[in-house]
Amino acid sequence: MNRTLSQLAIFILIMCSGLSAAAFPLKVKGIDTTRTAVMVFDLTFGRPVVQANITTPLIPASIMKAVTSASVLNLSDSDERFATPVVAEGKIEGNVLRGNIVIKVSGDPTIESEHFPEACHFADSIAAGLRAAGITRVEGRVIVDESGFIHTGTPAGWMKEDLTWPYGTDLHGANFRDNKFILRLPSRTTEPHVPDLDIRHINPSARARSVKRHDGSSTITFSGRIPPKGWSDRLSTPDPSKVMRHEVTETLRKAGIEVKGENISPASGFTLIYTHFSPTFDSILRSLMHRSDNMMAEGMLRAIRPGASRADAIDEELMIWKDKGISTTGLSIEDGSGLSRNDRLTAQFMTDVLRSMLGPEYGTDYTSLFPVAGRDGTMRRTFLDTPLEGSVALKTGSMKGVRSFAGYRFDESGSPTHVIVVIANGLRCSPSELKKGLESLLMEIF
Repeated sequence: MNRTLSQLAIFILIMCSGLSAAAFPLKVKGIDTTRTAVMVFDLTFGRPVVQANITTPLIPASIMKAVTSASVLNLSDSDERFATPVVAEGKIEGNVLRGNIVIKVSGDPTIESEHFPEACHFADSIAAGLRAAGITRVEGRVIVDESGFIHTGTPAGWMKEDLTWPYGTDLHGANFRDNKFILRLPSRTTEPHVPDLDIRHINPSARARSVKRHDGSSTITFSGRIPPKGWSDRLSTPDPSKVMRHEVTETLRKAGIEVKGENISPASGFTLIYTHFSPTFDSILRSLMHRSDNMMAEGMLRAIRPGASRADAIDEELMIWKDKGISTTGLSIEDGSGLSRNDRLTAQFMTDVLRSMLGPEYGTDYTSLFPVAGRDGTMRRTFLDTPLEGSVALKTGSMKGVRSFAGYRFDESGSPTHVIVVIANGLRCSPSELKKGLESLLMEIF
């Protein structure tokens, strides 16, 4: 097809974009056409190719992470980092610290994360800093100071059953080893060690197994029969600061630094021992977007307003888009990850955000965050062996009854040509059926 015919085809699609329910663009059985929004926006012509329900507020699921990432890049340099200073509080007399080791945390979600090898060796670095200062005995304790982080509890709209599992772990001032651990039964051992964990086993003869932990509780209730070879699974950590404190204390002792653990009141005088820096913000954003990491998304939301509450960060986020002239009508934002079922976005808002991030001040910092079809993260198996493979990059979202996509289509030179947004609520078809419907729509357009 020559360029004139291509432009004519696009023009016809544009003229037909005022779609009725009977002509809904996604030909998929099991979608609620009144609660599914579709927008494919042609960046060359500056017009929508296809649109439906674009001003309807809908549950976005994890495409909320694309909004959070865009907000962070609007306010921060991509090479910015979280900083966690560790100080010796008190007097140093010879090789003795007559005081405490204080870790001043501020919500860094990456400390000892398995996804960032460069963020590991936290406790070893503290030990090295103490040895460099000539300290081999600490009369006080290791203290994790979370006073610089306002913890306002789990975001509204997070489901109780999610909180037990790693994907549902909350953000804390101190976050350690991705706020998750392995529990093994019947030995009741954990990896890493989780202090003060209360494990209760009920209904030991029941075939069906379940694991529950209430919000803010350190009690884990396991129901059901334990298999002869034992049982293990990854769970969310109730209080990551305790895990951090325990690991640092034990590492110091193994390094020959005695920690007596006496309760010593804060003394005057601070000596900087070590400052831990996170990976750069752009590295964190790329990782969380590709893997759809909820806890890291919550950490980046709070980076919008360091030291402030989640609500303050969200207010700042909304102000960013209002200042750019983007309508926030109908929006409701409770978190940075999209795990809240109280979140509401519109396809129009998502499209406007994605379009606004194509300015020269962002370069490829933003568009490179999106997983590429057939290659990266959550899109690794999507659109394989089709012309869309490698040419479409989308953030996906998924929860019960909800599937969403948001991102870009690129030409052969890597320049974005279209914005793509799909938000489906009340879904009754399988995720694969929706993907096939989206694939058919995009193939028809492109």
